[in-house]
Amino acid sequence: MRRLLLALLVLAPLAFVPPRLAPGPDPALLPKPGRRVDVGGGSSVNVEERGAGAPVVLVHSLPSSIGDWADLPERLASHGIRAIAYDRVGFGLSSRPEPEPGRYTTASNARELGALLDALGIEKATLVGWSYGGGVVIRFASEHPDRVERLVLLSSVGPAMPEGGVVDVFLSSPYLLEWVAGVRPLGRAVVADMVADAFSGEAAVPPGWVERTRAMLAIPGTLTSLAFESARDREVPLEPERIRAPTLVVCGSADELTPLAVSQDLAGHIAGARLEVVTGGSHMLPATHGEELARMVADFARGEGI
Repeated sequence: MRRLLLALLVLAPLAFVPPRLAPGPDPALLPKPGRRVDVGGGSSVNVEERGAGAPVVLVHSLPSSIGDWADLPERLASHGIRAIAYDRVGFGLSSRPEPEPGRYTTASNARELGALLDALGIEKATLVGWSYGGGVVIRFASEHPDRVERLVLLSSVGPAMPEGGVVDVFLSSPYLLEWVAGVRPLGRAVVADMVADAFSGEAAVPPGWVERTRAMLAIPGTLTSLAFESARDREVPLEPERIRAPTLVVCGSADELTPLAVSQDLAGHIAGARLEVVTGGSHMLPATHGEELARMVADFARGEGI
């Protein structure tokens, strides 16, 4: 979000333009709900499963949802994998509980991940954590090594993550996020900027991606979840050195959100970890390199080529 401040400065006068003069997010772009699974504490998550075979659980980034995996679950299924994707609590079509202390952290997400595995009858699985989801599975693998068959950290956060400065302040303020979203031209510009950074360039953004992202962020409670998760994601440092499961670290060489150096450092913290760099890849490898990533994850989940 390098252009975030510029977008705010240039478009801030639009705060005085009636929102009705610009189109809002289209609710028709929201996906159909999948299976609802109770994860305790009054919360439930939206789950979709594809295929049969070794279980691979996909834990998405921040904010994100199942949809950002694009067709990766189907591709994994075609490689003989039971692919399980879910909307984390606070996002997608899952519950949005109030942001009480201890909620919307990697620790709370890890607890909900464990409850999901319990509900699905999965004793042990390969976990794929993407970006913030990488922090979630690092936390889970550190605390529950007996439940992790293998670990894939995709463009994951790690100890070497650079400070976001004003971007962190922006994302961690529910009031500012709500204000921006309420001014439709400004809200669309900011989301478009966020998406362009994720794809390492506006030209790489798939058609319709910005509008679908806007529709997901417009679901009531999502911006609050985003703000509190952003504010709390560094309260307790991650401890990747505690991981004992075989680990594959994957990152695009052109990733602007979690730079390659973060993945290189992360792999160095985990005994025996293997690092795979996708040349020219951005933060959005599931959408841009789906088949390459599916083969990589499926082979790793089956213990092939290791």
